[in-house]
Amino acid sequence: MTTAPSARRARRAPGALSLTLLLGLAGPLALPGTVATAAAQSAPQRWTQPVGPALLKQSPSRKEVPVNACVPKRLHGKAVSFTAADGVRLSGLVLGSGPRGVVLSHENGWNICSWLAFAEELAATGHQVIVYDQRNVHGGASERGGRADNLHFDRDVRAAVQQLRDRGATHILAGGASMGGTATATAAPGIPGLVGLLILSSPRALPAMNPLPGLAEVTVPSFFAAATGDQTFVDEVRALHKASGAKDKQIHVLDSHVHGVDMMEDGAAGARLHDQVLAFVDGAFRKSGASAPPVPPAGRSATPPSEPTGSPATRAADEPRTPQAVPRSGEGHGRLLPLGIGAACVLLMAAAVWTARTRLRGRGVRRRR
Repeated sequence: MTTAPSARRARRAPGALSLTLLLGLAGPLALPGTVATAAAQSAPQRWTQPVGPALLKQSPSRKEVPVNACVPKRLHGKAVSFTAADGVRLSGLVLGSGPRGVVLSHENGWNICSWLAFAEELAATGHQVIVYDQRNVHGGASERGGRADNLHFDRDVRAAVQQLRDRGATHILAGGASMGGTATATAAPGIPGLVGLLILSSPRALPAMNPLPGLAEVTVPSFFAAATGDQTFVDEVRALHKASGAKDKQIHVLDSHVHGVDMMEDGAAGARLHDQVLAFVDGAFRKSGASAPPVPPAGRSATPPSEPTGSPATRAADEPRTPQAVPRSGEGHGRLLPLGIGAACVLLMAAAVWTARTRLRGRGVRRRR
């Protein structure tokens, strides 16, 4: 005998209710995990270093500005692109503002990030600073100059100076390390508003650049430094110091083998050199009559200096700030879990009542038959 439709529905009901119960349990309990996943996906992602120059998109009205991969993402908005006198397009960063302009040129084998930590330190104390990739730098964001033998890095220095002057800098201190120092010394006689010269571990001459004749005309305060164990660079720097026409000039020779900007990070002697350079920069501007930088508001700390990407400090700075996102997702989990359990209990009770009623109806049908 064929089972009545009502009996078939009665037998299928517990199975349907079981499925409903499972969905009711799984939904509320899985929801907190979904919320946590969404919160994690919406949190800022850690910026990783791309291979080669990165292109930073500015507003639609501006062209894309190339940025070296070593530059922390938080500084991409400071990127500028400018052109040297011979048409070579250069990429750099302008940090800070004001009439005190500082141009910092990097050494051979390095890039824009060589001076970046020091540049941020100066910018935080009221200076307007430009750092940039020189032409023909491997992996740099600037152009290669049309040919490999276009080694007029002094033209890059002049173009960087003009960038600062266009932005309101009236007094310029030009500094460079190694090859960048040679380029700076070569360009120095033609820099308008020059108030100081900073040279670290620089050769007295390089292809297409010979600063010695022009240095006799540079009479602004000048600072020279080199390390005794750094090959022959200490002799090169002494030659530049001797050729300088400045009456207010100083030379510092460190008992180490460190080269260029790295001298300022070489232990206690490096820390002293760092402080001496800072004092020289401030003194050169004061002697020129440049207005003193504004005093930072009380209780406000300066922006921490940067380090090249990959260093421990930069990795920490570029980590996503997710501690706030984690508590939020945890709090959501705490609120939703009781709701899920409560809903499951209601469904269990409903299922029990429905099952009991269905069985009673089934017995009544069998008795009538």
